[in-house]
Amino acid sequence: MTLPPRLRALLLLLLKLGLLAAALWFVFRRISPRQIGQVLASVQPGWLGLAVGLFAASKWLAARRLNYFQRAIGVDLSEAANLRLYWLGMFYNLFLPGGIGGDGYKVLVLRRAYPTKTAALVRALVLDRVSGLLALGVLLVALAWVVPLPLPGLWMWRGAAGLGAAGLLLGGAAVTERWIAPFGPTYWRTQGLALGVQAAQLLCTLALLGATHTVAQQPAYLLVFLASSVAAALPFTVGGAGAREVMFLLGAQWLGLDAAVSVSLSLLFYLLSAAVALPGALVGEGSWNAVERG
Repeated sequence: MTLPPRLRALLLLLLKLGLLAAALWFVFRRISPRQIGQVLASVQPGWLGLAVGLFAASKWLAARRLNYFQRAIGVDLSEAANLRLYWLGMFYNLFLPGGIGGDGYKVLVLRRAYPTKTAALVRALVLDRVSGLLALGVLLVALAWVVPLPLPGLWMWRGAAGLGAAGLLLGGAAVTERWIAPFGPTYWRTQGLALGVQAAQLLCTLALLGATHTVAQQPAYLLVFLASSVAAALPFTVGGAGAREVMFLLGAQWLGLDAAVSVSLSLLFYLLSAAVALPGALVGEGSWNAVERG
């Protein structure tokens, strides 16, 4: 039995909201909302403004990365048109999670201008996501060499993770060249931009730590942030909410961090993500015209 698209979208939204509620219940059963409120009440606006700027910069880099993938398949958008479309996609991902989502909307818009490239557009979007996950893995491994992790045989784990990250990067290049040839020439450039995106978000997290007056164990908080970004990338959440908070809580417990600060960081990151994505609604009506002009 095949469900109608609207009903399927509604059920997906209800599932995501159910998972969000379960995740928040799990978090707030283990930490008092009052503790988090105390952390948030002491936030320094200057550091918070810097964090918003750094997050916006990371999204600008992410939009450029996606445009390299698109141009590799002949979708030749100007940077301005691509940025408008990317920002609207961010808005849809965060505020309209039950529908087609930001990626689906971008495919719908672009295939009107490039009707023969639908499958290639989907591949470009998938590779864009994969490059981001690879960058997260590389930075996770790098921080794992700095943070004293409570693991037996730590040096063995670090060595294996380092070899694994290098193997994934080199293997990704070989697979792209062999089986997805149009994207081969862009591989290292887009992977460099992916690292730039994640580095900018690490700096954003450092600014949030400054906003919450947190000086101790900053590399450990950054490691937890990267792990939470992997969890938030899974397509089972509303803009990553819930999954990120659970990972921040579990990471804090594992590494001996302040749980209230850790969960507050996740909430602040979600709020600034929403603040940066919200202007995407303003470019909605002009997105198709922007693509035509691009």
